[in-house]
Amino acid sequence: MIKIKKRLFVIHGYDASPQKHWFPWLKNAMEKDGYKVNIPEMPIPTEPKLSKWIEKLDKTVNKIDENTYFVAHSLGAITLLQYLSEYKELPNFKGFILVSGFDEEIPNFEFLEHFTKNEVNYDKIKAKAKNISVIASENDTIVPINFSKKLSKKLEAKMYTFKSSGHFLDREGILEIPLIEKLLKKM
Repeated sequence: MIKIKKRLFVIHGYDASPQKHWFPWLKNAMEKDGYKVNIPEMPIPTEPKLSKWIEKLDKTVNKIDENTYFVAHSLGAITLLQYLSEYKELPNFKGFILVSGFDEEIPNFEFLEHFTKNEVNYDKIKAKAKNISVIASENDTIVPINFSKKLSKKLEAKMYTFKSSGHFLDREGILEIPLIEKLLKKM
């Protein structure tokens, strides 16, 4: 019997790359557990365009199935939600974890508001994702925790809060988030 490989896609945020923050740690940890991990380099992360990011995600993921998992950080979270909303016939899939996620305009980041203009199809996403979790930090100065809490409610997702992990960036000392690994393995 052939064992189907679990596919994990990690979507970085604004001004990030696959080599930053906790992404290399997560890739390494999940590959050791047998996952095929892909962290796409999103186009022009300092001047992101939603259409280009969704296009990149679509090409990278190719086809969602019951062995597909996602982890998305910050701007990557709303990108994932828009991508899933637009997905023609969204099949059932394992689920996703959003870290510092949001779905509305963030103060001081109005230039990214085109990511939140289109309505997210929460009903469609909730019906197809078997597992949804949201992770946020009480002292996040980029995406205030209330944005993630509201998003968690809309998704009817389990909410996990950290006291002082900021925006979960490497410059804040966050190079690993063991909770993500634990949640993925529980899916």
